[in-house]
Parts: sequence; structure tokens; C-alpha cells
Amino acid sequence: MNAVITAWQAALAAEHAAVAGYDVLGPRLDPSRTALARTDQQAHRDLRDATSAALIAAGQTPTPAPPDYPLPFAVTDAVTAHRFALYLESASAAAWRYLIAVAAAQNAQVPTPSFRTDAQTALTASAVRATQWRRLVDPAKPTVAFPGT
Repeated sequence: MNAVITAWQAALAAEHAAVAGYDVLGPRLDPSRTALARTDQQAHRDLRDATSAALIAAGQTPTPAPPDYPLPFAVTDAVTAHRFALYLESASAAAWRYLIAVAAAQNAQVPTPSFRTDAQTALTASAVRATQWRRLVDPAKPTVAFPGT
């Protein structure tokens, strides 16, 4: 498997993790944040499905989601749920950013016609979602210079 496909599978894995992760934080959120979490989870579900379909179209077998995910920290209340949502979005952005970097470094022939556009769109969407959660975690610093780093 070449480096681009490996990075693409890692981006898919980040989407699997985000879909599962939103299930963890959902019950711990304030009711005013539930709709945001549901919308974000659906965006990851849609991207996961589109990424799987694109991998299949490129002749690859998408790596399935593992049965569970270890949490990087305890998610016990709304504050830690916000931090976890930010973690999920940052991890997703990092995976897509890495895929873009690997494809550029390899000067790779893209596996699908919309490969670079799709990866950049996914990175941007995760960065926007991360900003929404970052505003709740640290309102003084709602953005970062380079999302996904």
C-alpha cells in the first residue's frame, strides 16, 4: 500500500473515531449544544461514508471501524464534552491535513478526480467545527493559525 492510500485510510479512521466519539459526548452536553453535536456527527457520518465509497471506487478496501475507542481523557460533564468534541475535530483536521501533505510530498497521481478538493473540503469543515467547539472551551482563542497541526 502506498503512502497516499495509507494516509487516506488514516483519514477514514479519524472519521470513524469522530462518529463514535460524538456518541460519548452527547449525553454529557447541555441541551443547548445537542443540536450542534448531532449536526457535527452527521457531517462525520456523511464524510466517512463518502470516503469509504471513494476508496472503493479507487480499488481499495476501506478499513472498518474498530469495536471501540480508548478515550484520551475522562468525559464526565459538559466542559469535558466540549473539550472532547474539540479533540475529535482537531484529530479529523490533522488526518486530512496529513493526507494533503503526503499527496503533495509524493507528487502523487490522485486516486480519484476530486481527491485534493475532497481532502481540502474535509480539512476546512473540521477546522470550522473545531472553531465552534473551541469557542466553548477557550473563548479568548477560538481559532488556530494552521488547523490540523
